[in-house]
Amino acid sequence: MDDSNLTAALQANPSEWDLVGPTAEADIRRAIARYGDAAVKAAVKNLTKPKRGRKQERDWPELREYIEKDAREWLAGGDPFKTRTNYSIAQDFAAKNPGHGAVSTHKRIERKLAKKPYDRRWFVLVTAMHLSRDSLPHAQHIRALEELAQLNASAGIWQEALELAQSDIADYQAKTGGPPQASLSMKEIQSGARNALLAAVRPLNRQGGLFGFLPPLSALSGQAE
Repeated sequence: MDDSNLTAALQANPSEWDLVGPTAEADIRRAIARYGDAAVKAAVKNLTKPKRGRKQERDWPELREYIEKDAREWLAGGDPFKTRTNYSIAQDFAAKNPGHGAVSTHKRIERKLAKKPYDRRWFVLVTAMHLSRDSLPHAQHIRALEELAQLNASAGIWQEALELAQSDIADYQAKTGGPPQASLSMKEIQSGARNALLAAVRPLNRQGGLFGFLPPLSALSGQAE
């Protein structure tokens, strides 16, 4: 594009010739006008091609058996971080999965298990939180959330999850008239609160509407027909 055409383009569409934007297409159009199709295509291909280097190992899925074992021990009241060190786990993993070399694999795994913020302790607690939700006493689930909230205090997400779980327990108590049995899981507490609400609503519906303001559901059903 010569100077006269460039000037005309600038005058016709000034927003598309800003230094940046307003869209990616506008930026590419400007680049093509300045450098040509071939140069832009070559630059895009070079900038978007995968980086060279050794492919990153996906170790955490293979470490799942160790993490779950730790989580179950932690939920049972034990201390897996004393029972098994990062070194011993890395040693066992490297023996079973040597990869490019047992020594280098051992070092890589040991570093990964200790790397903050998503280290072995974080994965163990998250796994314990998931394992405890559906089938273990709710106190175990709360304990896992408390540990996660303390471990990742700056994130805030686990504190919110903890407060939500505590709210579910309070909701259950308000709707059933008493605290949940110690053996109930969080899933059972949430289900129990819903069932208690439904049980309270059904008599009101049969007696002439929800809280006396609405007609019974059966009447509404008949009107719909």
